[in-house]
Amino acid sequence: MMRWVIALLIVLATTEARAQIVNVQGQLAKAPEKDSVTGQVEGKFDWREGNNPLFQIGGVGSLLIREGKLLALVVAKGEYGVSQGVDLSRKTFEHLRFRYSLDCRWKWELFAQHEFDRFRRLSVRAIAGTGPAVQIVNEKSFALLAGAAYLFELEQLDERPATIDAGEGTIFHRASFYLTGLEKISEQVSIVETFYAQPRLGDPGDLRLLAELSVTTKLSKRIALTNSFTLAYDRTPPDGIKRFDSQLTLGVLVTF
Repeated sequence: MMRWVIALLIVLATTEARAQIVNVQGQLAKAPEKDSVTGQVEGKFDWREGNNPLFQIGGVGSLLIREGKLLALVVAKGEYGVSQGVDLSRKTFEHLRFRYSLDCRWKWELFAQHEFDRFRRLSVRAIAGTGPAVQIVNEKSFALLAGAAYLFELEQLDERPATIDAGEGTIFHRASFYLTGLEKISEQVSIVETFYAQPRLGDPGDLRLLAELSVTTKLSKRIALTNSFTLAYDRTPPDGIKRFDSQLTLGVLVTF
């Protein structure tokens, strides 16, 4: 019953998240146990003319590579939308992560990320980090992983008029903690839940949080439906940006 309640809450959510934390743990949680290379693509295109002119295009691509004790993930996505000369969205995102298994429980991670988002006032946001992760539970139907990392963050804001931090550039050092769980309901349905916390070192009050729930339903060997709901919080966002965000995503994944 609880799963159906959660699913209903996902359907009722409609606003868009613009939080600083981006979750890639769901993709890593579903990595194959044997050596392989797996890719996924997801895209959208909307073009309208007449009374409601709109042009919007976006896509996500990822590559997951397992080679012995090494697991590598590459993610790239972008989105652009305009209506009657007004930008609706303009953003890009790239993430690279390596995870090496030290033994049956302990792992070590190394990652880097770049991001641009006009509506979050990010001209550039680049991060790099490294740290350990531990496999708390690793059963066939349920897995639980916890991780901690040092995070180096460089951020450059746009020069939006009437903002007190226009063009401001910052360099921060943060800690990044996460807990992610994978539950396989059946051969076709799986649920991934992830929670992130990223306090700034030296100023724990500068805190970012993210919680994400995603449900994947396989329609065939290559095609699956995805539903995800994200809640995010940024204690000290740029001027003019809200602290709380939520996002509902419904999509179709094609695996090759």
